[in-house]
Amino acid sequence: MTFKIALVGCGGMGRRHAHGYIELRKYFDTVEMSAVCDVHADVAATVADEIGDATGARPTIYTDFDEMLEKADLDGVAIITSTPMHHRFAIKAMESGLHVITEKPMGLTLKACRQMREVSQQTGKSMAVAENYRRDPMNRLTRALIEAGAIGTPYFALDIGVGSSNGAVMHSTVWRAKKIQAGGAPLDAGVHNADMLLYLLGGANTVFAETAINESQRTLRPMDEVAPVLAKMYNHRKEDGYETGDTVEQTAVDTAFGVIRFKSGAIGQLLMTDTSHGQYLGVSTISGSTGTMYRPASRSGESPRIVRNDGTEITGDALLELVPDFELDDTTSILWNGARRISSYDMDFREIDSKILAYEYLDMVAAAESGGQPEVGPQEGMDALALAYALMESGATGLPVTVEDVAEGRASAFQDEIDAEMGI
Repeated sequence: MTFKIALVGCGGMGRRHAHGYIELRKYFDTVEMSAVCDVHADVAATVADEIGDATGARPTIYTDFDEMLEKADLDGVAIITSTPMHHRFAIKAMESGLHVITEKPMGLTLKACRQMREVSQQTGKSMAVAENYRRDPMNRLTRALIEAGAIGTPYFALDIGVGSSNGAVMHSTVWRAKKIQAGGAPLDAGVHNADMLLYLLGGANTVFAETAINESQRTLRPMDEVAPVLAKMYNHRKEDGYETGDTVEQTAVDTAFGVIRFKSGAIGQLLMTDTSHGQYLGVSTISGSTGTMYRPASRSGESPRIVRNDGTEITGDALLELVPDFELDDTTSILWNGARRISSYDMDFREIDSKILAYEYLDMVAAAESGGQPEVGPQEGMDALALAYALMESGATGLPVTVEDVAEGRASAFQDEIDAEMGI
């Protein structure tokens, strides 16, 4: 059986999803991207042409989501729009009998996510979230090492990402500067970090944070200046109402410093800002009773490393000796050219990104066809977003919050304005 899917949103991330589908088709013929949808016909055509050239089958182009649901023969949709449309399109799709995978964050707010979860339960349709960091084979290895006790009992984690956007709008995308559109690096990008911390250390209990908007005036600069690695995949996208050089008001939080207490008793420190001029600091470590795990940047292919108290370092293939039962799953192994036990790999960013996205589609389709749950379903998607939003909620009130209260709507002061603006 071929699972027919539509790509909804053909901007930068949508084009990356198209590349993931093209990568998927090199190894599997069980998925067909039969339609693409974007309000800009030329943007959709760019992506459809690229898919057609690579696979020999050009998807049908739609510029109206409702028309696509009515006319296209589909089993599922991939929602790769700006965040405010995630819940709206996902709910319509599931109520129309389709399975869904949506980009992270799962929804605009936790209220939107709860609506998505409810519809998924009511319709029995699979609801997957395209959270990509955890799918990296090096993060799979890192988790296996932690679970095997390679650093003993985890005590605390440091996740620090401070750098400078030089006053530019994040990813040259105006909605990412807006609070009511779930923008800002600590939220839009921070959900990645939140998911990884939960993936490696388990559930979180409480968060206390301080947040700020340090730079309320941003400049919309060309993508090749702001994010050159991504620019070639984003140069076709459009955002109505803005031109390069425009001044954009930043209403989304750009700086968050948070302390997390995990259910295991471990402590985490999560710091994110793009207003650190003259200083870049990237730290991703987990320290335990017998050593510290140094996590490589996701999608870099670099090996994790463990450093003991006496300075002894374990990295590369020596790590595999600590986890003799570790193997990549069948799908990841196929995508990674047959590898089963690896401690590093050498690929460029686009190839890594495409392979991870291919895996996400295959995982979603497997869940849809089996009636099971995808690896990152409504619960995992909400957990990660609740942890990221907990920074915002605590920062807004000056008080600690529980992640569960954020997830279930009992702590929502920061999100209430967004929900009201969007009418949910």
